[in-house]
Amino acid sequence: MGFKPVRILLIGAGLMGRVHLEAARKLASAKYIGVADVNEQLSRKLAAAFGLKAFADLETAMEATGPEAVDLCVPTPRHRPLVAICAARGAHVLCEKPIALTRSDALAIKTLAAKAGIRVMIAQVLRFWPEYAFTVAAARLGKFGKIRAVECRRLSAPPGWNSWMMRPGLGEGAVVDLQIHDMDFVLQLLGKPRAIQAQGIRHDGAFNMVASRLEYSSGTIADIKASYLMPPSYPFRMAFTVEFEQGVIEMDSWRPKGERLRIYPAQGKAFCPKLDRANAYGAEIDYFARRLRDGKPFARVPLSESIAALDMCLASKRSCAAGR
Repeated sequence: MGFKPVRILLIGAGLMGRVHLEAARKLASAKYIGVADVNEQLSRKLAAAFGLKAFADLETAMEATGPEAVDLCVPTPRHRPLVAICAARGAHVLCEKPIALTRSDALAIKTLAAKAGIRVMIAQVLRFWPEYAFTVAAARLGKFGKIRAVECRRLSAPPGWNSWMMRPGLGEGAVVDLQIHDMDFVLQLLGKPRAIQAQGIRHDGAFNMVASRLEYSSGTIADIKASYLMPPSYPFRMAFTVEFEQGVIEMDSWRPKGERLRIYPAQGKAFCPKLDRANAYGAEIDYFARRLRDGKPFARVPLSESIAALDMCLASKRSCAAGR
């Protein structure tokens, strides 16, 4: 018998919900069966575009469709209460990053899942992004020796597709919503730091520009800059430089595809490695569905590390606020 696709209900008809549905179109492992959103107009519009049923709330949608899993693409403060509903009905959860805005909510989600026997995976998509995944694998294999320093940049104009990511208590701004990506990347490369020192600029009540320095007992330093305050004319940019003992790996999203990742070895010429060009969001959903069906743990995206990445963002936020 062939692979039986996991039946998934999408919650959230905004930009990320559409991204997930587009990415899953050709997957054999996942079948989306409905869309729910408190904004019924958005729900109906997105559902119609993909030939799905539309609903106004999670409980009604779950009652009508009986999903095996739920894909949460909603503002972060709604994660914990919606995971609680999924847990009560025995549905597994793919949840957009960050897991929560507070450590207590993150731990509550972990507890809810454990007690209900459901599985939760946080959609830390950079773990499936070819350039980032290649660099993590190279570091873990020791191809270029130990890491000396890491620098990450994630720069964006204010998001025009929603009004909540930059606001305190909703997205918590760049210090959490945007910086979580690179905190998670550095976590994979170096583990949790011994200290974080950060400075930030408040805008709309939240730190929407932040520069963080992560310090490690080994002497390695990682610098992360995240901003939602670039001008509208500035195209979104993500970039990193990882300095090893025997070379440098560098990525810049502004370069043409196929040239974004470059390796500068200690011996020989610089080159661009060939990478798997699968859609990262599709690869993420495929991994989630196949691990569910096989009964295997989410070893590539453990919940404990999603909580650790949030811890690092919250430490950065506290440093910005306290100046220490």
